[in-house]
This record gives sequence, structure tokens and C-alpha cells, in this order.
Amino acid sequence: MTRSSNYVLVVEDSPVFQHYISELLVDAGYLPIVMSTFSDAITYLEGNPNLLCSVLDYTLPDAPKGEIIDYVLEKGHRVIVLTGNSDTKRKETTLNKGILDYLLKDSIVSLSFLIPILNRIKHNHGKKALVVDDSQAMQCYLAELLERQNLTVFSALDGIEALDIFNENEDISLVIADHIMPNMDGVTLTHRLRQLKSRDHLAIVGLSAGKDKDVVAQFLKAGASDYLDKSFTKEELYCRIHSVLEIQDANAQLFAMANKDELTQLWNRRYFFNVACDNPTPVKSIAMIDVDHFKKINDQYGHDGGDEVLKFLGEALSKAFSSALPARLGGEEFVVLNTELTPQFLDELTAFKEHIAQTKVEFEGKVIRFTVSIGVATAELPVTKLMKMADDLLYEAKRQGRNAIVT
Repeated sequence: MTRSSNYVLVVEDSPVFQHYISELLVDAGYLPIVMSTFSDAITYLEGNPNLLCSVLDYTLPDAPKGEIIDYVLEKGHRVIVLTGNSDTKRKETTLNKGILDYLLKDSIVSLSFLIPILNRIKHNHGKKALVVDDSQAMQCYLAELLERQNLTVFSALDGIEALDIFNENEDISLVIADHIMPNMDGVTLTHRLRQLKSRDHLAIVGLSAGKDKDVVAQFLKAGASDYLDKSFTKEELYCRIHSVLEIQDANAQLFAMANKDELTQLWNRRYFFNVACDNPTPVKSIAMIDVDHFKKINDQYGHDGGDEVLKFLGEALSKAFSSALPARLGGEEFVVLNTELTPQFLDELTAFKEHIAQTKVEFEGKVIRFTVSIGVATAELPVTKLMKMADDLLYEAKRQGRNAIVT
């Protein structure tokens, strides 16, 4: 089960490390809950708190042999272990318990990995992964490791079953695919999946028990993001999964920066025209929406007050027309594109206009009320022509006294 929380339990008896780790967490936006002993942690955890993760010192005054690790894991919480001991055998034994990572306290560089690990766990909330392997034992093992990373995991025995699951869950972000499977092998599956989704939206990791380097090349040429030999360690798996998902998130962030309006988080003018003009479905309806007397709002409440109005309107449009394409064209002008020729669209616009007129925006102890005017054009015409029609109707709504819809 995935969990999303900003709370991180830190159990560390050294005041110096307590302070340093707390500062790292706070600077990264997390809420540290700091304790010094195993007994304090037991008392706290009995309340079943919602934690993103627990960061535990291996050696505590009342738990010198790592007893706290087993206890916290049994409580169902994710664990990152801190230690000043670099013993390889102890590290391996501790990792096999099911912890996320094992960080040495010997340097700032080592501890600097803490925040990226937590960020990855946080960002994985809501992400879906698909494990494809004809070995149920390997399926279960990989699923368990991925679930520890806060991923929701699906499993399939072969490529055909995997495609069925993928088609039912198109928001899957990660696929780990074995090479040799019945019905459809991993390379073929990778090729098929890559035809459905680009690297920006789907990471694929090939998996094989063989040492044949040609298999690696086959996976990569088919579109895999990375490759793992089945002799992988948990640390290697986590590093590679983190890497491909970090790249995916970075690409998503760049896409949003280029295509979303920073203030309202609606799609921007560029994205709107790209989608509207490339859409093979004929455009049926376009609504042009404009904030009435927006200059007066800016004059009375300042530009920050005007920005609050625009942000509120953007959020309201996003909620009201989630199945359509709402966007901010610029200034106080917005647009909604609808490819369905239905009377419900006009009803939804009317309800939206009335909702805005009845709502107040609170800003610096003041209440801002505003209305919108809407022009709606309906026809199977090119986008630019339909927008011109809707824009003319919008000005007619303004001429009629504003807070109106003209079709």
C-alpha cells in the first residue's frame, strides 16, 4: 500500500547528527519527528502515525544491536538506516531485512543521499509499475521491492497479459520485463510498449538471467530505458529504478514549464493551439471566457489581488471542465475547447458562470467578488475560425452588460 506524508521519524542519539539531519529534512520540506531512544520510538509508534519513512541509527543506548530496525519494519514503516560502522557483512544482513538504504555517517557526502531517497519515495506516491516475468517467485520478489519504494505494482506472466494490463492502466510509469517468456518475450513487449508510449512517460527496464550482451543491445534498441541482470542486488535495483524515474520526472517538469501557465497551472496558449490543431476530432465548441472589469480589480486590489483572482479562476476551470481542454490564452482571457456537441456543455458553462458570480476570493483580509463573460461558438470549423466566432460573441456578452453568456 502506498502512503504519502511529509513526516519522517528520526531516531538518533547524537545531538550533532540530530541537528544536522533535522536541518536537511526541514530545508527539503519534510517534517522531522526526532527522538533519542528506542523506548521513545516504541511509545510514539504505538499511535500508528502516518509516516513517509523512518531514519534510524543502528546503535542506540537502549538498542545497541539494531533492535529498533526490526521493530519499525514490523510496524509496516519504511526504514533508512544510519551507521558509523562500515562492516560489509552487517550491511548485507541489514539490507536483507527489507530496509530502503544503509547510509554511513562518516561524511556529509554519504548523508546527502538521504533527501534524494526520500524525494523519490514521496514522488512515487500514485505511480504505477508493472512487473512481467513468467516466474511467480521473481514476480513476488520484484513486486515487494517496488512496493517498498511506494509504487503501486501490477504483475503479468507474459507479454500478452502485460499488454492487457497496460491498456487498462495507461498511467503505468514503469515496466520491468523479463527476456525469455512464453507467448511474447520481453524485447517484443518493449517494442510494443514503446509504440504506445514515449520515454518521457514510460520507463522500461529489461531483465535477463543470461550473460549474453546481445540481449542488452536488443532491449535498448527496442526502446528500453535500462537493463538489469537477474543477479542484481537490492541497491543496484533501487539505483537504476530511481535513475529512470528521476529522468521521467525531469522530463515531465520540463514539459510542464514549456506548456503550462505558471500562475494558473492551466495549459498555456502554445499547448492549446498545438493540441487543438493536431486533434483529428473536429472541434465542435469553443468557449472564450474573460474576467469582467479586470483592470478595476487590479487598480483596487493591486496586481497580487488580480493574480489571486486568476489563480482561483484557473483552478475552477480545471475542476469544472476536466474532460475538455481549458487553457489560459493570456491576461484575463481563457478558453475551453470541447469536441463533443452536447447541450450539457452550455449547461456546464452557465453553471460555471453562476458559480463564479456567487463566489468570493479572500485576499489580505479583503473579499474580492468578480464575474465572467463567455462567448460560445459551435460548429465543425478550423480552430482559428471558431475562436474568432467565439471571441465576437464574447464581446457581445460584454456589450450586453457582462456576467453573461452569448451563443
